[in-house]
Amino acid sequence: MQARYALVLIGQLSSFLTLVLLAVAPRPGYAQPAAPLAQARCAAGQAQSVVGQLYSLELADKARQAAEAREVRKIEPGGAYTMELSPDRLNIEVDRAGIVTSLRCG
Repeated sequence: MQARYALVLIGQLSSFLTLVLLAVAPRPGYAQPAAPLAQARCAAGQAQSVVGQLYSLELADKARQAAEAREVRKIEPGGAYTMELSPDRLNIEVDRAGIVTSLRCG
């Protein structure tokens, strides 16, 4: 009797785990394709006019547009940032006073 109960329990557990895995598995057609690197563009040199200015969201957006970057990230001294490189991201480095010191893509 106990062996039969154990087999039934194992079967139910197996079915449950299968359903859970199917629920969380990635589904084809839902993922967005990565942009080809040829389309990713960031030209930090085109935004150098903001170096020496006090950082603000408006200044960051102006620099992003000038560099033709898709996104912008503020880099502060002592901050923790991902090492992931994004070729279409403009990194704006500031000093402790919030003054833009340099720009780079990545």
